[in-house]
Amino acid sequence: MAWAELSDVRCCYKLVGRGDPLLLIPGLGVTSQIWEPVIPELARHFTLILIDNRGVGQSHAKRAAPHLRHLTADLIELLDYLQLDRAHVLGLSLGGVIAQRLAADHPSRVDRLLLVSCTDRFTPYLREVSLLLGQTLRRIRGDAFARTVEILGSSPEFLDAQPEMIELRVREKCEQAVSARTIREQLRCLASSSVDLKRDPITAPTLVIAGEHDVLIPSCYARSMASRIAGSRFLLLPGAGHNPLVECPDKSLPPIIEFLQADHRRAPVALHDRLWSYASAGGPSQ
Repeated sequence: MAWAELSDVRCCYKLVGRGDPLLLIPGLGVTSQIWEPVIPELARHFTLILIDNRGVGQSHAKRAAPHLRHLTADLIELLDYLQLDRAHVLGLSLGGVIAQRLAADHPSRVDRLLLVSCTDRFTPYLREVSLLLGQTLRRIRGDAFARTVEILGSSPEFLDAQPEMIELRVREKCEQAVSARTIREQLRCLASSSVDLKRDPITAPTLVIAGEHDVLIPSCYARSMASRIAGSRFLLLPGAGHNPLVECPDKSLPPIIEFLQADHRRAPVALHDRLWSYASAGGPSQ
């Protein structure tokens, strides 16, 4: 891991793989470990930029993030720190909402955009889900939030086929020790996250992906969002829940890789070597 001293956060990031840069933005209350099951395959094609969001994992916040734009500002600063003009961006759940804001506010910095299990509007249904998650943070049982997210976020097929995975994933989330305060801050950012796609259109080529059995952010919202992003594609993954990359990588990864390589430009070796020099030296070489 490496750290970038940014304005509001000591941002923890990791670089893996080789090829065009792909920034991966994790979701609510999780660290970059969420990507571990798919890193080997994605790293065969791209230089992955794995980050912990502000206040999560090893990214130590200097200030709280009162609005979604503060989280996107962290990412723009990180791209500047790595001296990257542009990158592909993939966001999951809250990470997808952050990715939308990034693409809308900084279109010149995003090559291709992947929005997974997210929406552009905070509806009454989603507000109730958010309130439910917020209530679990107040319970005495320390794993209540992680357990609720895992149960609501897993498809019935996935959970029924391997029920032992729930305990494993709940334990992993608890070991990450993300504070309840940080999760509440992220929920507040999410509550003020609506993107007006008419006023702030997304111009990057965009692929929207949703799981058929996602309860946390149902696929109808992702489909509706895709209809408001000009030229975007929508992909519904049958039988998948909130994290289709982990639940069904055989179905989700091939279209993701194909989409990102549609105008494939192999990153020059110099770019790859320069990025890796940041990771080893703790910052850009002088």
